[in-house]
Amino acid sequence: MIPTRIVLAVAEKEYIDPLVSYVHNSEYRDKMCISAFTEVDKFLQYMNGNEKERPELIVGELSFIEPWLKQSEQTVTWIVLNEMGQSSLQGPVLSKYQPLPQLLESILDLSRSQSSPRSRAMGETAMIGILSAVGGSGKTTTALNMAKQLNSKGLSVFYLNLETVNSTAVFPRQIRSRESGQGLSRLLYDLQAAQESKDYSSISVASYIVHHEGIKADIFEPLTNIKEWIQMSKNNASQLMKLIANSGRYDVIIADTDTSADERCEAVMECCGSLVWLLLDDVISMYKSEKWLSYLERNNPPLFMDMMSRSKFIMNRYVGTLTNTLPTYLEQIDGVLPYIPSWKQVCHEEIILSSPIFQRDILHLCRDLVGDLLPNVDGGQSRG
Repeated sequence: MIPTRIVLAVAEKEYIDPLVSYVHNSEYRDKMCISAFTEVDKFLQYMNGNEKERPELIVGELSFIEPWLKQSEQTVTWIVLNEMGQSSLQGPVLSKYQPLPQLLESILDLSRSQSSPRSRAMGETAMIGILSAVGGSGKTTTALNMAKQLNSKGLSVFYLNLETVNSTAVFPRQIRSRESGQGLSRLLYDLQAAQESKDYSSISVASYIVHHEGIKADIFEPLTNIKEWIQMSKNNASQLMKLIANSGRYDVIIADTDTSADERCEAVMECCGSLVWLLLDDVISMYKSEKWLSYLERNNPPLFMDMMSRSKFIMNRYVGTLTNTLPTYLEQIDGVLPYIPSWKQVCHEEIILSSPIFQRDILHLCRDLVGDLLPNVDGGQSRG
C-alpha cells in the first residue's frame, strides 16, 4: 500500500505532536505520511518549493489554507480543520477535536472521495483502459458490454482491442467489403511513416474502421498477422489512440489490453484518463496482481502514482463474499461484477452480450467512469 502524502498545518505544536505520534505508532503509519507545519511562512515556502514531491492532501487551519489558495490556482486537495467544524471557504471541513482514529479515517475518506480520474476538457473523448494481471479475467467481456451499454445511452463508442490475439474475432459481425476500407495493417504502416516525418495531419481514421453491430461500436478489423502487434511500439500505440480521439467521432474509447506489461499496455496506462483493473477472487489473480503492481511501482514510480489515482479495481465473477486477501496496494475494491453461471461454457458468442444482471452492473461501472457524459444523452448525441 502506498501511504497518502499529507501536509498538516496547525499553529499549535501541542495539537500536532500527539497526532503525529499516534500515526507513527498505529496502523495508520502504513496509510499516511505526514509533514507538519506550525508556521504559515514555512508552510508556504514548502508548498511553493516542493514540485517534485507534491503532497496529495493538505489538512490545515484556515489561517494556513487561505493565504495558500490566494497565491494562484491550486490543484492539491485540501481540508479545513476548525474547532466547530465550520469554514468560510467552499470546501471540505472537519472538526478539529475528535477521537484520533475517527479524525484520521475521515481524512482518508475525504482524500479518496476528492480524488478523481484525469480531468477532461469539454467535448474531449473519454478514454478507458481495461487491465488485468491474469488471463481469462473477463477483460474483453467487460469491454464489449461497456461499449454496448454506452451506445444504448446515446454515446458514440470506439472499441480498440490491443491484444496480441484479438479475441473479438470470434464474434459475428457485418464487415465492409475489402474495397471499402484500407484496414488496420495499412493504418499501422501509415502511422510508422508519419512518425518518421512527425506529421500525422494527413491520416484520417474514417477509412480504416468497421462497425461491430453486436456491440454497436466501431472497431478495427482484427489483424491476421500477429507479428504486427508484437512489433508495435509504445509511441505507435499512443498515436493510434490519439488519432481515434482527435477524429472527433467518438464520445468514448475503450482500450482492451493483453495481460503482460508490454509497450501497448504501458501506452494505455499513460493515455487513458480512467483505468479499470479486473481482479478475480482466487489466489493466482491476487498474487499476480500484487507482483505486477509491485513491478510497476519499482520501475516507474511517477507513472505508478498517477496510474493508481486514475484506477478502479473491480472484482469480476463476484459471488457475494471475498475469500482471498487483496493485494497490499488496495484497501478495498471499487466495485464488483457478478458471476454468471450460464457463461461457464459459452457456445454462442452472443450470450455474453445479453445478461441483464451483468449489463446492470456494467452500466453502474460506466456511470462511475463517464457519468458526466450520460445525463446529456437521453435524446441521442451526434459527434463528427
